[in-house]
Amino acid sequence: MSNFDTKRFARYANFDLTINKNFYRNLALVLFFTIVGIVVFSFFMRWLTYQVSAPSSIYNDLTLTSLVVIVIMQFSFYIAGGCTLHPLRNKQGRITNLTMPATNLEKYTWHVLVCVIGALVVSVLSVAVADLINYLMTIAVFKNSEGVQSLFVSVFSNTTGTAIQNFTNQMHASMNGVTITDPTYVSPQEAILGRILTASLFATWAHIFCTTSFYAFCNSLKYKFNIPLTYIFLQLVGFILGILMLIGMIWFTSNVERLGIDDETMRAFLENFHIYLYILGSISILAGIGFFVWAYRRYTKAQLSNRWNK
Repeated sequence: MSNFDTKRFARYANFDLTINKNFYRNLALVLFFTIVGIVVFSFFMRWLTYQVSAPSSIYNDLTLTSLVVIVIMQFSFYIAGGCTLHPLRNKQGRITNLTMPATNLEKYTWHVLVCVIGALVVSVLSVAVADLINYLMTIAVFKNSEGVQSLFVSVFSNTTGTAIQNFTNQMHASMNGVTITDPTYVSPQEAILGRILTASLFATWAHIFCTTSFYAFCNSLKYKFNIPLTYIFLQLVGFILGILMLIGMIWFTSNVERLGIDDETMRAFLENFHIYLYILGSISILAGIGFFVWAYRRYTKAQLSNRWNK
């Protein structure tokens, strides 16, 4: 039983789905109807904008909706990570899990697949269905779909970041009294911002992966109530880091001249800022893999009960 056997893995997966199907189904339905409900509410708000004869570029825009959907997906991954070892939440579940004829690797792999990867699959399907519903409602009410963004493309690509970039460029031009005559022209500042936005998208998804794996690791420490405890811990760490960053920024701004940092140095830093974001994202991915491995090691050493999980 030291190797990974697909038939044994399938039997364990079938057993777990039979025992915990209501739990997995309820989580999937909550996520599905939350995403679809947000899109339907967004369509209602766009319809109100359409009724007051606003420009089509406003009521056809789904940038804000995409951002909200991404946030919902983000928290769904965190909850899924915190539920990876949900069958072990009570003593009877741990006894049943230990007596199942499957290796620790097979069992833990299934827990991660059904929770984390399952949340990803449900999210993708939910966004696809919500996008189709939005398209059909747009055809029925607006009588055409011209100019309406695809929610699916906006969520799973850099379209949202590009939309934010275009909005920022237009606002900057408007505030400075500049008329954009050539929409294909990209200034050096816009090119830098575009690279930063693309790198930010990568770093954001890498951060979500890392945080999800951390929730899974905390679930290996405590099977019940781990999600709220993990959230409180992360908020506390974030608050402390925020204070330290504020102190660092105050110190940095008051010592700029002494450090010899001029405009040329800052310009070079901004031009290469996307590289730092890619490095940060890569570190987050490696840390996430490490948390999953650490959680698996704790899973292999799990006892029927201990002082954390009595």
